[in-house]
Amino acid sequence: MRGFAILLLVLNFSCVATQPQQGIKGQVFWISGNQLPGPDAVKSAHYGVQREVHIYELTTLQDVTMSSDGFFTDIKTRHITTITTKADGSFMIKLPSGDYSVFVKEAAGLYANLFNKNNAINPVAVKDGQYTWLPISIDYEAAY
Repeated sequence: MRGFAILLLVLNFSCVATQPQQGIKGQVFWISGNQLPGPDAVKSAHYGVQREVHIYELTTLQDVTMSSDGFFTDIKTRHITTITTKADGSFMIKLPSGDYSVFVKEAAGLYANLFNKNNAINPVAVKDGQYTWLPISIDYEAAY
């Protein structure tokens, strides 16, 4: 009987270890100042920053209200989760397979600056057994 219990315990741990893991891994970067090319250009360094990252169901421009300064408010799609990045801006979150929109919380509202051809805001596809890499640039104070 004891041997059977140990076998069940080993099988249980091996099943847990082999379950697929997937989600989003990334890093949030702050970019500001003059980023324009030129002979005298001195670009500021891009450095990782700690922020709240908000994950929503795939969200389009029709699903949000945008303020005059470009921040998002009143997002009508379902909020999935929030994670706070490490001090260097890095993060990793497990998520079910699917399509998501990712926003960063700033004082003026939620921020995202990438869109696809269907007007989906900062879209990310999570596939079975994979982590999708997502660098996020907060660059509303940068000149390009």
